[in-house]
Amino acid sequence: MTDTPTDMWRLSAAELTLAYARHRLSPVDVVKELLARLDVLDSHLHAFLAVDPDGALSAARTAERAWRDAGRRPPLLCGVPVTVKDTIEVEGMPTTYGSLAFAGRQAPDSEIARRLRAAGAVIVGKTNVSEFALSTYTMNRLTGPAANPWDLDRTAGGSSGGASAAVAAGLGPIALGTDSAGSIRLPAAYTGVLGVKPTADVIPAMQQWRASPTRSHNGVLTRTVEDAVLAMRALTSPVRSDLPGAHLRTAFVARKRIGVIGDPSVDPDPSGRAARLLADAGADTVLASPPPTDTPPSELTAGTWAFAGDHYQAAEGLTPGFWDKHAGDLTEYAYPIYEAGRRALAWQYRMMLDHVHRYAAALRDWFGAYDYVITPACAVAPPQPTSAADGGLGPRYPLLSMWNFAGNPAISVPFGFGDDGLPVAVQVIGRPGDDAGTLSVAATLEQQHPWRDAWPDLASRRVEVSGVMS
Repeated sequence: MTDTPTDMWRLSAAELTLAYARHRLSPVDVVKELLARLDVLDSHLHAFLAVDPDGALSAARTAERAWRDAGRRPPLLCGVPVTVKDTIEVEGMPTTYGSLAFAGRQAPDSEIARRLRAAGAVIVGKTNVSEFALSTYTMNRLTGPAANPWDLDRTAGGSSGGASAAVAAGLGPIALGTDSAGSIRLPAAYTGVLGVKPTADVIPAMQQWRASPTRSHNGVLTRTVEDAVLAMRALTSPVRSDLPGAHLRTAFVARKRIGVIGDPSVDPDPSGRAARLLADAGADTVLASPPPTDTPPSELTAGTWAFAGDHYQAAEGLTPGFWDKHAGDLTEYAYPIYEAGRRALAWQYRMMLDHVHRYAAALRDWFGAYDYVITPACAVAPPQPTSAADGGLGPRYPLLSMWNFAGNPAISVPFGFGDDGLPVAVQVIGRPGDDAGTLSVAATLEQQHPWRDAWPDLASRRVEVSGVMS
């Protein structure tokens, strides 16, 4: 392959595959540049728990051969560097769930990893995660806290903080994450990238989380809606008829009824500005309020997490007494949650499940009045964490966790910057199954308020790649 321009790290997945098809870029050169940047930048970010340079370069060489083969069409993500959150099993790299108790644990490929490989993706490494995905700060006992590329003293969020930091810093155009209560959308909002939580089970869920009533959804973090669509087309089942893809249209919002939920605690509240842009594009925007509940969504999430310990142990197939042996390995926030789960009574668990199911039903009924809903993605700027125990959902993120209960697709969409220079984001929510439409609303906002060329200073640091400055 011929030209090897610098700053390949700025290219989207769609741009990379186009350059590969035209033989203007080499997947091997792209991956070499990424690995060199990762080696320099991750000492500041702590975005990764594991990196597989040999495996990544081997996959890149395979992709390069595929692009040279004129007789066959390469798969969707052929040669595209991808990172995977360390709650998703990838053969050849540890899967620790961010826990010292699982340090070095090896597992075969999960279904989602198999789909990535089948799509030709180059899996570069496993991204940092809060222990068992239980905090909105990505802090654990394996490595340093995941830092925000826009301000290294602030958190990248959690629990997919390593994934969001990697994408924001140009360490791969696509990152896989998981979202139980905002774990993709919150870090995406904090770091100025797109965070997609699809409809429940559109992307295969992790087996160990199937017992969670909040439904941990696999999703993606990218810099563009086009890349999110590309990733989801590679990861979703080919037999579904409602997949996102070719029907993505920025004119889609015309005559759509869009509910707008504001938050007076957010200053500035971006949902009002987003609503005006959507109205200018032809949408019918109306003020909305979510259905009332006697148990706030954040408490429902905390309650279901508190019952997760025994389910996690059963799903992992661990031997009795495992957790007692490793109590000293757990973080200050994970151990109390497990203890609460171990002490919980069956009737308490059933009562919490009943609350969750009733609230999910109320949400689904309420959503019938709207095609889509937009909200602020979060109520606070990225904090400067002192302890991951401070990183619970609490009242700061009430508009994130509620959509996990009902299974709606929800997307955190970058929407400029606040007066402090930190990213601001809105959330777009659709009806269950309408992932394509929800992505189309996000695409409209992207077209009206583009963000992809905004990079933190850290990302633009020059890195030497085999004697060439990149």
